[in-house]
Amino acid sequence: MRNLKITIIGNSVALRTRPPEKFPLNKNYGQHLEEIIHSHSPDRSIFIHNKAQGATTIYNTIVKIDELIQTFPDFFIVNLGVVDASTREIPLWFYRLASNKRDRLIYNIPEFLYRNIIIKFRPILVKLRFKRSWISFKEYKRYFEILIKSLIKETNAKIIVLPINLANTRVEKALPGSLKKHIQYNNIMKSIALENDQEFIDLSFLETEKHFPDGIHYSTIGHKIVADEISKIIIKSLAK
Repeated sequence: MRNLKITIIGNSVALRTRPPEKFPLNKNYGQHLEEIIHSHSPDRSIFIHNKAQGATTIYNTIVKIDELIQTFPDFFIVNLGVVDASTREIPLWFYRLASNKRDRLIYNIPEFLYRNIIIKFRPILVKLRFKRSWISFKEYKRYFEILIKSLIKETNAKIIVLPINLANTRVEKALPGSLKKHIQYNNIMKSIALENDQEFIDLSFLETEKHFPDGIHYSTIGHKIVADEISKIIIKSLAK
């Protein structure tokens, strides 16, 4: 029985459990997925490369696409969009400065301004910026299409696209207009996935209180359910 390789492309949604839990309750859907498939095919070696990274945009993903292609998996799981689509109180370049971990004045000043002043006025600043996203809808559509077509062309892997978790009341209050953007970006990801004969998983049945309580990241239960939904597609494909 041949090995099975899966690569996860995404942002912190594919990594973190919220609220935070201690092992073994802090497993993300990639880890749950490995266990599910192993229980179904115990003789098969399963390798899951989780290439997700916090605050990753579609542009960041395109820049490192060769690194993703090099994994040459049987399946790609694409979990992008929330970083790109959500409305923002500051431009992306300022966020990169403020969130930089290096202890230098050029980074410390933006961090201080953000944590002590800007964050207190997020909704107002979002509106003053006309509810702009970090990556516009037009750019996101173009880059996402490039990503999907490139992965198909270079690897012939099956691609499974996950939607953005729709902004809950907490997120919408802090970043007004995000819910509308999330719906728009989800629609284009679904459209591009289906046009290229790939999979788009509908997770609209998830409940924010149980499954992504912070409005962005999955809870322990949420990660398990997402893994179950992904595994159905993979196991069905392996049976062919």
